[in-house]
Amino acid sequence: MDNLDIAAVGKPSNIIPLNDKERLAALFRYELLDTPPEPFFERITRMASRLLMAPSAFVSLVDEKRVWYKSNYSSLQVPCVDRADSLCSLTVINGMDVTVFEDTHEVPGLQDSIYVSAPGGIRFYAGAPLITHDNYNIGTICVIAPEPRSITDEDKEVLKDLAAMVVDQIELRALARRATRKHDELHVNLEHNIVAQLKAQSELLADMTKAPELAAQVGQAMATTNAMQENLQALLASTLQQEEEMRLHQKMVAISEIARAVTAEYQTLAEAKKQELYFTVASRRELFVDPDLIMEALSILVSTTIKYTPPGNAIGLDIYESEGLYKIEVSSDASELTRQDLQKIFFRYAMLSAHATGGENSSGLELPKAKRIIELHRGSIWAEHIGRESGNKFVIAFKVE
Repeated sequence: MDNLDIAAVGKPSNIIPLNDKERLAALFRYELLDTPPEPFFERITRMASRLLMAPSAFVSLVDEKRVWYKSNYSSLQVPCVDRADSLCSLTVINGMDVTVFEDTHEVPGLQDSIYVSAPGGIRFYAGAPLITHDNYNIGTICVIAPEPRSITDEDKEVLKDLAAMVVDQIELRALARRATRKHDELHVNLEHNIVAQLKAQSELLADMTKAPELAAQVGQAMATTNAMQENLQALLASTLQQEEEMRLHQKMVAISEIARAVTAEYQTLAEAKKQELYFTVASRRELFVDPDLIMEALSILVSTTIKYTPPGNAIGLDIYESEGLYKIEVSSDASELTRQDLQKIFFRYAMLSAHATGGENSSGLELPKAKRIIELHRGSIWAEHIGRESGNKFVIAFKVE
């Protein structure tokens, strides 16, 4: 059904796409159906209603026999409708970027739906598909109105942007869920495969102490085993500590202005260590981000670089665009951080060989938090050596159109 325009040809006799089995599998993996309301999706539908000046807006998921509403901003307070009666079912099979029915009574077959034919029913509908990363249409974000009306190209772009935001959020939720399950699996494996074996070994050594000729060697082995058990238990306890929940409050801002503020904030600290802190900007593009969290991430990178840079050296914060990427670099021309340090520096509680040049302390959680912030914004972050392997830089990259 590619390139089909239902608004032009009318509702087809079959509204089930040929790949519906695979499409449903893609929908089910997100584990969204029948979940409670969430603030993000509620904000999205309110935003859609205001921006397109429509009284009702929905985030819908097209299930096997129903269309279920993750968010329902309307007077129709029902959790779902039959798939056969929903116009969102048609968006799933339509070939348009945005499915628009300016007057449903003028499109053949649409009045089969009780929600169209009823008095005060749907006369106007506009919906953008929710397309997953592997190209399955699992639902829509749509607006409806009880009277016919037109829609502008700008309105369509707004719907498409909102749909992209919804899909990004859905993908992030799935990524977080997979990470949590991996963590839990690792924790259980450590408990069963290592902790249990160490305990058994400790009991065996305790029995061997009954042999006087082995007492010294066994005592040393027991001390080592006990120390390993204590360290492992501490590690397991740390993995159970819940990380601070982050909620994005995004808006269009120039990250260059955030970076300028961070540079000004850390100028005094750098001067105290006889370091020069520079800021250059080659792109003032605005991005849709949470400004407070981005400022926190940049502050972590700048403070960490200051911490491991010897006195008398330069530190740069540079912003530019290259090959479709918006990049932020925090670099130092000399650093105590080794190549091995940079390979694990974003791990929680990483043990680094480098020592802070001013005796500063570190919890081992700062850089992992910066990484979480950037990845929550769908960006990438990494560290690498520069120059003759005496300096290094942290790089943040966001894809831009």
